[in-house]
Amino acid sequence: MCIRDSVLPKHINPDELIKFAVAAENLGFHSLWAADHIVLPITETNLYPYTEDGRFTANAEDPQLDAFTLLSFISSQTSQINLGTSVAIIPYRNPILQAKMFASLDVLTKGRVICGAGVGWWKEEFAALNAPFERRGLATDEYLQIFKQLWTSDVTEFHGETYDFSGIAFFPKPIQKPNGIPIWVGGHTKRAVRRTVRFGDTWHPTRLDPNQIENMLPFINQQCEEYGRNREEISISLKRTLHFTDIGIETNSRIRSKAAVIDSTQAVTEDIKHCRDLGIENLTFDFQTSNTDECIKVMEHLMNIENQIG
Repeated sequence: MCIRDSVLPKHINPDELIKFAVAAENLGFHSLWAADHIVLPITETNLYPYTEDGRFTANAEDPQLDAFTLLSFISSQTSQINLGTSVAIIPYRNPILQAKMFASLDVLTKGRVICGAGVGWWKEEFAALNAPFERRGLATDEYLQIFKQLWTSDVTEFHGETYDFSGIAFFPKPIQKPNGIPIWVGGHTKRAVRRTVRFGDTWHPTRLDPNQIENMLPFINQQCEEYGRNREEISISLKRTLHFTDIGIETNSRIRSKAAVIDSTQAVTEDIKHCRDLGIENLTFDFQTSNTDECIKVMEHLMNIENQIG
């Protein structure tokens, strides 16, 4: 089990981002993740799936760096740590262009990229980008098929309901072989699990607790049987907010997402063990603090826990 996956903090200070990323790599973290919001609507929402009252966890005026540009920047300052989107909203961008963005980054990082993929939920953001909100699920399914074909096949053509092309060459291919860049599918629903089994490698839900993951395990097995996937080919990575209450770092007053792990070291350790016993292979955390030194302190504490539980 790996608990060394972290979301990049919401900094726009390049020096602080470098400090965080280099520290994570030096500590032996497995991956760093960038969120994907291009704009935030001014009107407050009550439809965010991962808080009790539906409010989003960021304010409209909070800066949102482009995920691909951010990961490119971080890649220039690191050499080993994996880099992923958590998650790229797949219908926001042209699928061929998006496949090229992922493939180019994979080549330039020597095979360190993970494609975290989601369908999105914020209708007003879709509207601002002229993206297909009502058919976002179908578009995501078809775009992921396009990605996999462009990354792995010499002959590329696709004829779907949301996109159609033929007669093009797509090079360079990603460094990672034979299946191209790993696809981690975000989402907490059965549709997300089905999408993972059909097109992905890892189910990457956010803001669920371990018991909710356990309840979904029979459905994962059923979907693998239905679509002819080996269950061992599908891993699980759970993403949640983490804060230790006993290491001298104050929690902030921001809106808290569901299933946030805000507790003592002992309680967090037991939670991690529970996740391990359920077969969750990766735990991805964002932190309640945006202070870089405090984030590093949390990561160091996590490493101590991993060393203790083995």
